[in-house]
Amino acid sequence: MTFPLFRKVAKVVSIVLLCLGAVVLIPFEQRLLGYGILTVGAATLFATPRAYARDIVLIYLSIGILGITPIDTSITLSHMLLMGGLLACAVGIPFLITRYVYKEKSIVYPLGKHTWTRGHIGYLLFAFVLSYLILPFWMQTTGGYTHWNFEITFASLGLLFIGTNSLGIWDELFFVVTALGLMRRHMPFFWANMAQAVMFTSFLYELGFRGWAPFLIFPFALLQGIVFKKTENLVYVIAIHLTLDLVLYLALINAHHPDLIPIFITR
Repeated sequence: MTFPLFRKVAKVVSIVLLCLGAVVLIPFEQRLLGYGILTVGAATLFATPRAYARDIVLIYLSIGILGITPIDTSITLSHMLLMGGLLACAVGIPFLITRYVYKEKSIVYPLGKHTWTRGHIGYLLFAFVLSYLILPFWMQTTGGYTHWNFEITFASLGLLFIGTNSLGIWDELFFVVTALGLMRRHMPFFWANMAQAVMFTSFLYELGFRGWAPFLIFPFALLQGIVFKKTENLVYVIAIHLTLDLVLYLALINAHHPDLIPIFITR
């Protein structure tokens, strides 16, 4: 095996182990095995080009942080602060290292490079309609709504709204901007996008999107990566996600209390 081929194989192995480690560590909660896989994967980076290794190791670091994060849907203020702080580290550390240690702008947050067209608005409406039809049906057929517990009080509903939307924004900042952004610098977009979608799906599975939800989340994550690549507009990608989160928020209230917000036809 020639040296260049060995490096290519090492790069593939490092991404496979990164995704496998994320799946084992986050949704399956097997910390010993998960961190073992991540350790072996990180070790393979020594056999890859330096530029590749120092970018991908940051994703390994962030996944390691997610492994110790209490990822669940509790909306107590203390839990939200703890979970939010660790999630902020998972996003912030790679950004700070690339910007101030590597002296590179490899992670960027484009906030509106292109004007929204009719196609953009149409896609947003399409996402709203699909989520309106699918999310209530998923909740009723799988009991998925039981993973979210809250009371019908101003404080509880407010925390639920903040929690669902904050996580939606974080998903895009980490999986699409950070993880995909770093990987696509060193490999074809298709494979980088597939890898971030695996990690994206694993995280949301741990948040309660179970049953047949992963079969919807995975293509959604792929589409978010594609939309971000085509538009270079983080605001638009977040708007799509928050549109779904708004429907999720309303559907959760309706699922727990069918007499409230009776606007869904597929529940």
